[in-house]
Amino acid sequence: MKPKNKLKPEKKVKMIEIRGIGGLLKLGFIGICLAAGFGVFPGFALMYLWNILLAANTQVPPIGIVQGLLLYGICVVIYMLRNRPKFSISCGSFSELSDEELEHIIAKAKLDAEKRMTMSSFDIFQSKLEELEKTQKEEKQEDKDKKEV
Repeated sequence: MKPKNKLKPEKKVKMIEIRGIGGLLKLGFIGICLAAGFGVFPGFALMYLWNILLAANTQVPPIGIVQGLLLYGICVVIYMLRNRPKFSISCGSFSELSDEELEHIIAKAKLDAEKRMTMSSFDIFQSKLEELEKTQKEEKQEDKDKKEV
């Protein structure tokens, strides 16, 4: 019987296998498609928009594909800067705690809490004991004083 791990459900992952020349061709095709779809096509679109809207109507010179790609890069950087989460400070990466580590930390915290409780109750008991001894000494002293008189 398998132990059930409620925190990490098993997921079926589909992977692309890269085996031999066919796998390398497949990887190259995927890379070219991603570069064209996310890089070159928006660069061409911005180049044509610039040339049609600005160069045809104003005194702005037309741009080529390289300048279109640079314009697209500028737009992406501006978008990323404007839509970043506010007040995010990151000084390093943190890995998630495993169940065993978390249980160890909780057990340690419980032991520390119990020690503090026993020490504080011991201190309270000690102070009450000292008060009782002090009152008993005072009563004995009063009894001696009464006997002497």
